[in-house]
Amino acid sequence: MSHHIKEKIKKYTFRELVSIFDEKYGIGRLERLIASNWFNPLATLWLNFRSFPLGQALRLPVWCYGRPRFYGLSGKMTIEGKITTGMVRLNRVLVAAPSNMGLQSEILNNGHIVFKGRLHISTGNNIVVGRNATLTFGADAKIGDMCIIGCFERITLGDAIRIAHRSQIFDSNYHFVADFKRGIVPNYKHPVTLGKGCWVCNSSTITCGVTLPDYTIVASNSLVNKEFSHIAKGSLIAGTPAKVITEGTRRIFNNDIEAKVEEFYRENPTSLYEIDPSVDVEEYSRITN
Repeated sequence: MSHHIKEKIKKYTFRELVSIFDEKYGIGRLERLIASNWFNPLATLWLNFRSFPLGQALRLPVWCYGRPRFYGLSGKMTIEGKITTGMVRLNRVLVAAPSNMGLQSEILNNGHIVFKGRLHISTGNNIVVGRNATLTFGADAKIGDMCIIGCFERITLGDAIRIAHRSQIFDSNYHFVADFKRGIVPNYKHPVTLGKGCWVCNSSTITCGVTLPDYTIVASNSLVNKEFSHIAKGSLIAGTPAKVITEGTRRIFNNDIEAKVEEFYRENPTSLYEIDPSVDVEEYSRITN
């Protein structure tokens, strides 16, 4: 601990250290707490005992913040794996997020929502799960502000998923469309699967029938409207409609590595950080927070 503090003192000026202390423990922290959505015990009790089997509800796996809107909880929620109190945080402000704002998240669940581990759902989201549909959230996932998830058959989001603000995921077109040229009415619902570590950047749309391999990055403002299961893990796709731009990319989830990169560019703004070949690729994707 003392070594860590000494390293901090070496890196920053006195004024910067005061600012850091203020942010973490001083008035800056107080300002953040006041501006954030506060824990809502009533909404927490209602959602847990309304949605989960009694044995799971008693553990209060979902904590609600602010005033989330429940438009219907006639469906069910379950935890797969280890259950911990507050493992899912609903309608919680993610401080310093690009679209940090105060709207309330909304849920209409007539189907089945499955949680496989820790999950953060920010503010202003709209989550709809239709009857007989299943929405699955992997562990260590985060959903940004003002996202829309419309699940009417099956949407599966893998571990360590990141869905950035104003993005949307649909497994249906919501309405049947008659094709008189072919004389058919196609099925309007097709499952969506996003693999482990996928990062959907802001204002992107994932439509029905899409499968993304592990660690796929979807660039901002992209429309993903076709099957991508054939592409390599760690691909970057972008555009309207989206296409493969490059391969061999990954978002860095490891806070220690990210801190090293941040420090490097703070000291060497005109240079390029070179990846250490001795560090395993998987280490970059390891969640450390």
